[in-house]
Order: sequence, then C-alpha cells, then structure tokens
Amino acid sequence: MPAWDTTFHWLKITGNRAAGELLVRAMETFSPELRKAAIFTLMARREVAGHRLILERIDPASEEWRGQLKSLPFPFLDYLRSVLIHGEPHVRAKACHFLVETEQLEFVPFLVNVLEHRECEPRSIIINTILDLSRRLRQHLEESDNSSEANHYNRVAEQLRRALLIAADRFPKHECREVLDAFLLLAKGHSGLLAGIVTNRGHPARRALLDILFRETGTHALAVICHFLYQTNPPEDILSIISRRSDLPFLRYFFGTVGSQPDPVVKRNLKRFHTFRWVKEVPQLLPQLDEIQQQAIPVIVTHARISRDEALKVVGHVLLEGQPAGRRAAAEALAEFHGAEANALTIRAMQDHDPSVQAAIIPQLRHRGILGALPYIVSRLDSPHPIVRRAARKSLREFSFTRFLQVWDLLPPDVRKNTGMLVKRVDPRATLLLRAELLSPFRLRRLRALEVAVELELVSRLESSIIGLLQDEDSSVRAEAAIALSQSDSVESYRALLEASNDASITVQTAVIRSLEERRQRTELRSQLQEPPPEQSRLEKPTLPPVVTDTANRHNLGQDSSSRLSPSP
Repeated sequence: MPAWDTTFHWLKITGNRAAGELLVRAMETFSPELRKAAIFTLMARREVAGHRLILERIDPASEEWRGQLKSLPFPFLDYLRSVLIHGEPHVRAKACHFLVETEQLEFVPFLVNVLEHRECEPRSIIINTILDLSRRLRQHLEESDNSSEANHYNRVAEQLRRALLIAADRFPKHECREVLDAFLLLAKGHSGLLAGIVTNRGHPARRALLDILFRETGTHALAVICHFLYQTNPPEDILSIISRRSDLPFLRYFFGTVGSQPDPVVKRNLKRFHTFRWVKEVPQLLPQLDEIQQQAIPVIVTHARISRDEALKVVGHVLLEGQPAGRRAAAEALAEFHGAEANALTIRAMQDHDPSVQAAIIPQLRHRGILGALPYIVSRLDSPHPIVRRAARKSLREFSFTRFLQVWDLLPPDVRKNTGMLVKRVDPRATLLLRAELLSPFRLRRLRALEVAVELELVSRLESSIIGLLQDEDSSVRAEAAIALSQSDSVESYRALLEASNDASITVQTAVIRSLEERRQRTELRSQLQEPPPEQSRLEKPTLPPVVTDTANRHNLGQDSSSRLSPSP
C-alpha cells in the first residue's frame, strides 16, 4: 500500500494526460482498494472526461460508496458547478443526485442562483435538491452532540440562512416558493429574520411567505410559527395566522407548545387573541388529541380574550369528555368562571373518578356556595388517594388545631365535640400539637390539653404523655390525667393508675378509682357481647389497696367522687 500511495500521488499531480487514461482503466480493476484509489485520484485531476465518467458510473447512494464521498476534491466540485449551469438536463439531474447523497450543503446558495436562470432544466430537480440539502442540514443541527461537529453545522447553517435571505429579497427573479420553504427549514430560533420580511409591507416575498405559513403543515414551518409566541412583540400577521389555522397538524403543535404551564411571555401573547377558528370544533377535535395537547385548550381559552361564554363551553367540553390530563386542566380553569352554568359543571366534575380532577375541583366548592359542599369535602378526607386528601385538608384549613385550641373555651359542649372530631381529621398535626400542650409549663394549658384529649378520643395516642402527668406537681392535673386514662385499655395505663391510687391527694385517689371502675365495666360489657378481650382483660383483676381508713374520709370520698373536678384558673 505505501507503494500504491506514492504511485497515485504522482498520478494526481502529473501533467501527463496519459495518467488520466491510466486511471480510467484502473476503474475497471477487480481490486476494490485499487478502484477506489483510482476514482479519488481521478476526481482530483482536471480531466473533464474522467469526471463525466465518474458522474455516470458512480452512485454515491450505493452500498459500496455510501458515506465515503463526503469530502470531494475541488476539481470535481468545480466540474459539478459547470454541469449545473451548462450541462444537459439529464447530466444536471445526475449532478443534483450526487450533491444530495454526498451532502454538499454549501451548494445551496449556488443552486438558488441557478434557479434565476429560467432555462435551466429540470427545474423541479434543482428545487428538490435545495430542499433535501436544507432538510439534511436541519437534521444534523438537531442531532449533533459533538461540539466541534455542531459548530461546523451551525456555521454552515448561518451561511445558508444569509444566502436564502438574499434569495428571498430577489424573489421576483426566481419566483420559487420552495426557496422560502428551505429558509423556514433553517429559521427555527431566528424568527427575527422572518419578522423582517413579514413586517415589511413592500417586501417581494412577503405575500408568498405568509401563504406558506398559513398552509404549510411541515414541522419546520409549525415550529417557526409557534416560536413567535415567545417573542415580546410578535407581528400581527403571525397572530392572525395562528388564530385562523384550524388544521390538525398545526393545532397539535400549537397546543403542545403552549402546554399546561405556559411561559409568562406566551401568556401575555395569548391575551392578544380575540378569537380562534377551532373553538367551535372542540367536540370533534378532542378525540384526535392526546392528553398533553388537550390540557392546553383550557389554558388558551382562559388567557385569551374570547367571549367568556364561549370559553366556558370549551372548558366544559374538555371537563366532561377529555382525557384525565385534559379534564384536570379544565377543572383548574373552571375556577376562573362563575355563575349557574359554571356551578353545574362543578357539580358534575365532583363525580369524576380521576383523583387529579377531584383535587382540582375540591378547592372551588365552598367558594361557590354549592349545597352539600362541606360534607363532600369531609368525605374526601378518607379518600385512598393522597392528592385528594391534601386538597380536602387545604380546603378546610380554617379547621386547624391551633385555631381550635384558641376558641376551645368559647365553644358550646356539643359544638366542641363535632368541631374537634373534624379538626382531628383535617389537621394531621393535631396529635403532635396536643402532645406539646401536655408538656406546657402552664398549668391551665395542661388541663385544657387533657380535656381536649378526652373530648377528641386521642388518649390512646397520647398515653405516654398523659401517664407522665400522673406525676405532675399540681393535684388537679394529676386527677385529670387519671380521669383521661379511663379511655385507655393498655397494660401500661392500668399499672400507672394502680401506682397513682396511693397518691397523697384524695381528689387524685377518687379519680383513679373512678377510672378503674369505668375500665372494669367496659371489660365486663365486652365479655357479655363475646368480644375478644383487650390486652387489659388478660390480666388478673387486682385487689385494690385500701385508700381510706376512717368514716370521715369515706364520707369525703363519696362527695368527691359524685362529681368531676373542674379546674379553676
């Protein structure tokens, strides 16, 4: 091979015309390596006959040559330029095929100039070559990961954009709309270039460009149109096109661009729309859209300045007939509407089986004054779905445990019970906050916490803290703790009560006896009902130690046990 390299190098640079003939013969050899070396060497020489032979015999799209002709020698490229201008139509077609398959992207400006020569045929093949090369460059721009490769394609794209922009300025010379389409293929992220044409009423390509933007369904054109939504001041003609287009490819791309959480700039631009042609077609449109696309519809009609009645109808269609993500977005958008029709939609949405829809509807119920809203929200506190439970608690945030403690003394006894049981379900911090109250350094707060624990049936959860209060320095607190433990059936609380029966305070002793008696009666009732005995019932019933020794004390005990102690401030 080193000897071959030296030979082919000499054949490339020699001025002897016989070298070209030798290379043409070498193209017929059976050795693939020699044949390829001969062809590349022939391309680097200036024999037109050899170049014509290569163009006729070599197909760069074939399995043998695919991907091997990316970089062509300058003499052969110069030959292709000559063919494109002066060649026969069938030779020009072969040259265009060669350019596409070898991805000679830099030829696009040259091909655009060729189009200005109306006699160059086949014109359609030249146009398709421009579009194919532009598409391949766009694909490379989207797929390039390597920084050096990406930089190369970006530089080429910048050159082509400038050339195509000049071609747009010279539109009357060629009147080729495909040149504008090629420009759109490379215009993503460069909407300012398009805006310069659109806003210039006298630009020769303006009308053709607007017509393409209104009719083209290719992704490249749709991306350019929708990208204008991210501009602070998009042209009115572009906004008009967006409002008038109702074809499915555009709507899918448009809805996907807006999404469920649009950019602030997009929101401001949506306020500039007073109508959309597709609004009346939403019932037929919904089955053809996926969830992501559906959820953008309520967002768009809510932010746009279309009729509120019309917007509510659209939201209603999505809410009742859309897919889960679309229904959720519609439920959230429904909060912007008021009146009987909006309330009726809210009531229907309450029965939606999707948890996300329920979570979006729940916060709206009480503000609308819907009958039965509070019981419905309370019932959602037991939902198996965390998102629904969180929404229900958020809607009942005024039923917080902290606020409940603040108004405890102001509530009538019957209201205390009902409100407290609701607060216990709404505020998951109730037990934690009540435990902190039991440990408060202030006597009245500890007494109130014990009363609340009994009222809300939280003694079993707070048992360890309540048992600790049997050693409190205040006898009233100890007595209330003993009374509270009557609700417990655990072994630990039973033993704690037995130890507290020796308390120095008669009041505490009385409370202990009362609690133990209540526990005994509850155990007997369970036995009669043949219920499984609780942990306490498995213990042998103890013999209570004597806590009184004389008649006077017995008399006092009877008086103290007849009524529950009320803490005094």
